[in-house]
Amino acid sequence: MTKSTEQTLIDEIDQAFSGVRLEDGISLNMTKYNDSGGSVKQFEEKARFDERDDWHRIPDDTLEKFTVTFSFTDLKGFRFYIPAYMIWTLRNHRKSDSIIGSMTIYAIDPDHYIFGQVRFFDWFSMPQIVVMVKFLEYCCANEETLDDVVARENLQKISRSWQ
Repeated sequence: MTKSTEQTLIDEIDQAFSGVRLEDGISLNMTKYNDSGGSVKQFEEKARFDERDDWHRIPDDTLEKFTVTFSFTDLKGFRFYIPAYMIWTLRNHRKSDSIIGSMTIYAIDPDHYIFGQVRFFDWFSMPQIVVMVKFLEYCCANEETLDDVVARENLQKISRSWQ
């Protein structure tokens, strides 16, 4: 039996982002706190218990509660959470109507404001960039359930920035 395209890509994501930690980056519950403008203090309290060492340990149902992560995290949070969200998308885009897949595609954009101070290509390793490109290519090939238009746009931006 051969591996599925999804499983092959998941394995590549696992390898490329192996050992990435959140460190002092903005965690999931802190993204909710930031989204609330700091008015919902319960998220600040919950953030003390957010996973910071291994993104593999974040359950799917937790990711499903945090759909705006990439709008309210920082560079370290972006690098820590992007593999988990890509894998969630690969495993669930055909059976879920969640916006997570779209939000993940939108986030993989070298023009994303989060990279304002740092070049996209300076923040990720080459294997990490390669798997993000492969993820976007996968999204283009699965237009019935994923936003292939934005995926193509982001691929073009990456290609232009790479030169």
